Amino acid sequence: MTLTNLDYIELKKELEAKGLLNYTPVYYFFIFLTYVLVLAVCFWVIFYFNNWLATILISIPIAFVGMQFGYLGHDAGHRSISKNEFLNELIGHFSHSLFIGLSFNYWKFVHNQHHAEPNHPELDPDIKEDKPFSLTKLKVNQRKGLARVITRYQSYLLFPAFLLLMFTKRIKSLKHIMAGKKYTMMDIISITTHVLLFFTVIPYFIGFLKAITLYLIVSMQIGFYFGFAFIPNHVGMTILTGNEKISFIEKQVLTSRNIKSGRFLNLISGGLNYQIEHHLFPHISRKNLPKAKTIVKEFCARKNLPYKDSSLAEAWKDVFAYLDDIGKSARRFPIFKVADDMV
Repeated sequence: MTLTNLDYIELKKELEAKGLLNYTPVYYFFIFLTYVLVLAVCFWVIFYFNNWLATILISIPIAFVGMQFGYLGHDAGHRSISKNEFLNELIGHFSHSLFIGLSFNYWKFVHNQHHAEPNHPELDPDIKEDKPFSLTKLKVNQRKGLARVITRYQSYLLFPAFLLLMFTKRIKSLKHIMAGKKYTMMDIISITTHVLLFFTVIPYFIGFLKAITLYLIVSMQIGFYFGFAFIPNHVGMTILTGNEKISFIEKQVLTSRNIKSGRFLNLISGGLNYQIEHHLFPHISRKNLPKAKTIVKEFCARKNLPYKDSSLAEAWKDVFAYLDDIGKSARRFPIFKVADDMV
């Protein structure tokens, strides 16, 4: 069944009737305040004890809070927090640029492209810029040398690669700014504050070596959280080429995967486990996603639109199988691949 924009309007009206597209600024205010307080306590403990054990142990809750700020920045980038654009920008820059060290404007630039063309090999940055991994078989023959070896074993290297993810994201965001692409003075001020905070202020209290160790460990943990939350959302789902004659609602649902969850998984996933609802209505408040899921899932059933709703184990099994299948095609001699395709 081919759907149209009228079907999307129908679904949107259902959510509006339930008040699920309303802003929930108070909800976000308490989330933000809670994590600022937790962060303050974490740094107080590190500064007070000023030893290696405290530094290593407290890096865990700091990284967890860091990823929560990442989710807040994500929501701010979609203007989910408030109608007030300045407030969204302020929270986004504090969460991403200042605390995580990732340009908020870079994030919006690439993430909005992803939402516009999910799982498109040339238009979705999450797939287009996947090197040295290969998220589609189309990329395999482009991989040479070490990149091809990594692709071959990418299903095994995925989790270790997560530990480097924040460093690569920061480098890309800095290149984005240095290339003169869209950024604001708030971006520059926030990232500069991030550098001063972690490389001058914190070292002043606990010493440079412990401070750098803390920064590296926290960054690796945030990267792991980031990969854990984002990868299952689209990897292994429908790959689009741009030639398909499908509506907006079909594009978003067919390329996205939901993860069945309880409160704990909702917390560590920042609501991204409701990926289908998020892609259909990017500005929807995280608080309203569980109720929206019920309506969207029933709507898709009525319209005979496949709705992927997997357990966490099922999702990761699909991801690993998909990546491994691509990896197997990255053989040392491409002629063997051609021979296989002819069989």
